[in-house]
Amino acid sequence: MKPLIPTQAGHLVSAPVPVVPARVVLAPATERPRARQVVALLTAAAVLITSGGVWAVQQERGERAEARRAAQARVDGAYLALAPELAAGRVDGLVAGTAVVTALRTDASTTGRAAVERASATLAGSAQAGDGPRGALQAAIDGAARALDAPAVSLTSLRTSNAALAGPEKAVADAQAAWQAAEDARIAAEAAAAQAAAQAAAARDAARGSSKSSTTRRATSAGSGTRAGTSTGGSAGAPAAGAPAAAGLPAAGSEASSGDVGAALNAHRAANGLGGLSIVRSGARVEHAMQMAASNSIWHSGTRAGSPKARPEIVGRVSPGNATRMIAAYAASSGHNQQMLGGYSTAYIGAVSYDGWLYTSITFG
Repeated sequence: MKPLIPTQAGHLVSAPVPVVPARVVLAPATERPRARQVVALLTAAAVLITSGGVWAVQQERGERAEARRAAQARVDGAYLALAPELAAGRVDGLVAGTAVVTALRTDASTTGRAAVERASATLAGSAQAGDGPRGALQAAIDGAARALDAPAVSLTSLRTSNAALAGPEKAVADAQAAWQAAEDARIAAEAAAAQAAAQAAAARDAARGSSKSSTTRRATSAGSGTRAGTSTGGSAGAPAAGAPAAAGLPAAGSEASSGDVGAALNAHRAANGLGGLSIVRSGARVEHAMQMAASNSIWHSGTRAGSPKARPEIVGRVSPGNATRMIAAYAASSGHNQQMLGGYSTAYIGAVSYDGWLYTSITFG
């Protein structure tokens, strides 16, 4: 049935306008699969592109790793080819270096021990060099000995400790030489004085007609102080220069106890950790002590010059005279003390008292 449309004349009358739905255009059914194909192709392309990038990166990394492996293989090959030569050279060098160091250390040790022995001999033979130089040399000897005995010490340390001995050793030798020069001068002066005194005494005795008595008198010093004089010599066969001959000299005094002097001597040795000596009263020592008493001086006897029986001798005098003071006076002199503490077995003693003095002459054997 057709819709009614107004046809009458007159004013236009609004009438409802039919609402026509908007037209929706839909793609044909055949176009929908094509769109999906495009999307799939795009997705596949993206996947392929991504996969290609990943593969390219992996491929580049693989090539780099392969290049590194090839380079390392070449290095390893070169090293293996040179390894025997390098190893042989290193071992030879080490062996040669060790041999050189060992030889140098052996030489330094040998030189050092010889230097220590020489310095020790210098120290032992220089008892009068003084405590300062002797102490410095002893310290240097001890340091060198420690370095030589150490289980591990450098070659430089060995050489340094060896070189450190030279200065102190020279100082000790110089000090001993200076002492010996002074001692020789003193002995020469004593001998000259003894000779002059003996000649004067002989002249006086000759004037009196007696060669057995002495007219020499001494003025004793005031007070009770102790007076002492000592002299030491290398041997009875080496008298001081200018010492008068034993024969014909005037004598004075009376013999004192050699046993008391010997007992005091052995007590001194015992105090120093040494054994006692056999004490022998010697007529020759007594005679020399009387000759010294007559001349108012002391000197080495020289009564056995050139004799194979010559012995080390010490002579001295003290006032007030007694055996203990006599040994104490000897002990106060390093040279006399060294003689008393020597490695002897017998002491031959002569002791004489005269005018308050005790004169002694002692030889050792």
